[in-house]
Amino acid sequence: MEQLEVLREKVMLLRAEIAQIQESNDRYRFQSKNDLEAQVAHSKRLERLLAIQRELAQLATLGSRIRAFEDTKERRRARLMLIKEAS
Repeated sequence: MEQLEVLREKVMLLRAEIAQIQESNDRYRFQSKNDLEAQVAHSKRLERLLAIQRELAQLATLGSRIRAFEDTKERRRARLMLIKEAS
């Protein structure tokens, strides 16, 4: 289960990064005039959001696989306990 904890921690870090990007995008949106440097930074933030989206999809897939593996291990343990109890 510690693998799932690592995934949860990673998701929390990505959520914090998304919040920071949203704050920066809000400041960008409400400025009356944005120079070229601000526009480039905004584009980079959008690219990063897309990368985060892909990363979250990968983490979700990985989390599902880990959970399925853990469930399989748990079922095997339960079967072994039943066999031992029946013996």
